Amino acid sequence: MTPSVFDPGLSFTAVAETGLSEIDSDTGELRIQGFSIEDLAENAAYEEVAWLLFNGRLPTDEELAEFTNELSSARSLTEDVYSLIQAGAEEGVPAIDVLRMGLAAGNLYFDSEDTLMATRRVVAICPTIIAAYWRYRRGVDPIPPRDDLTHTENFLYMLSGVEPAESTVEELETYLTTIIEHELNASTFAARIIGSTGSDPLSAATGAVGALKGPRHGGALERIFEMLTDLDDGMDPTTYVRERLEDDGSLPGFDHILYNTRDPRAKIIEQAAERVGEKHDSTSFLRNAQQLEDAAEDYFTERDPERQLHATVDYYAAVLLYELDVPPELFTAIFAIGRSPGWMAHYIEQLESETLLRPRTRYIGPEERSWISRSDRYVAGDSSPPSSNHLKGISSILGTLSEPDRLELLLILYESAEPLSYSSIRAQSSIEDKGRFNYHLRKLRSIYITNTDAGYSLSDTGRKVVEMLVDDEQLLARTIE
Repeated sequence: MTPSVFDPGLSFTAVAETGLSEIDSDTGELRIQGFSIEDLAENAAYEEVAWLLFNGRLPTDEELAEFTNELSSARSLTEDVYSLIQAGAEEGVPAIDVLRMGLAAGNLYFDSEDTLMATRRVVAICPTIIAAYWRYRRGVDPIPPRDDLTHTENFLYMLSGVEPAESTVEELETYLTTIIEHELNASTFAARIIGSTGSDPLSAATGAVGALKGPRHGGALERIFEMLTDLDDGMDPTTYVRERLEDDGSLPGFDHILYNTRDPRAKIIEQAAERVGEKHDSTSFLRNAQQLEDAAEDYFTERDPERQLHATVDYYAAVLLYELDVPPELFTAIFAIGRSPGWMAHYIEQLESETLLRPRTRYIGPEERSWISRSDRYVAGDSSPPSSNHLKGISSILGTLSEPDRLELLLILYESAEPLSYSSIRAQSSIEDKGRFNYHLRKLRSIYITNTDAGYSLSDTGRKVVEMLVDDEQLLARTIE
């Protein structure tokens, strides 16, 4: 059946039924198994929420103790995996990549066919892998996990070798609980797709981490920290917001794709950061973040009241993790610690549905073509004129330029004496829909348009194409008619 709906980002397409979490975009509410995220963050231990995701209800004392024991018994790594982590750390490989490598090797001497225990294994070894990585990066041996500490306590202990303060554990656990599950984000979708094939939990977790690494997903945390560090060096928030938005139209840590309001998790993490800052008598980093958020809201109220950018959970997470003395190099990997039970709960849900996820695409390539032997393929500069077979290849290239919107973008760049920023091109374009604008811009990149630090500009090919069209008076006359 030919697909009847074209939804490139799957933003309006439901591909699975879930009982795990529900998001109300208009009111800015997030509920996990019916419980508000605020209620869980305030009252529940991290292991309780993980158990809730796996079982659909809150655990009894005995059930929670049994689940905690299952996690603690699955924390240890083999020497082979430690050697892999050490090699990655010594080579300077990012933490999120080493986490992916460690998870992929996590089934060594472990029965990954035991699906239930394999999901526990994923949740249990993420902290061990990340802590060992950081220890190796600092030139010291990793600290083995302990089975008498909670999930969060054990992670902090393995990082430093010292049992952490209760307040530090509480605030980090608040973060891990708040991000534990969030519907069908990119990494969770990756886990569900792998689960839909019938593959094992460790494979699903490995794919999820690969998706999380991307800068449009978990990679935002480190960019937010860098931005806030600029402010900490004395940059004016209002000036920074204006320059950043006028340059590329975006601010890391703002504008969640699902919420029409402020991300409800942002308030939870902001309050946690307040408590940590007050306890350590160091709130300047948080105050800078709050001032930047205010400046962003003022900017849009004044200049573009129909478009509002609101802080996401990542925005204040970068502040909280910094205040907890978590190395910025570990920010994204620690997000994976928090999210891993959500990945595994979705994996189980998809596996049990026995439905293979197999979306469709909309073809936009060349029309039907006939094979051209190598001896007949035309090369520019040949003395012999091209045959009809040669022209078929050329027509497929010109098909890319058949969209008037794409020609408009080329003309905007042609008329500019210098490279243009993304926001400048958008401002001059008549394409109102941001998704269509991005789609057409993407189709022109690499061949007709180049993108450097200076901005977007025409490639040599793109300039030749525009000059040919502009110089062809007959073609222009026919277009005007």
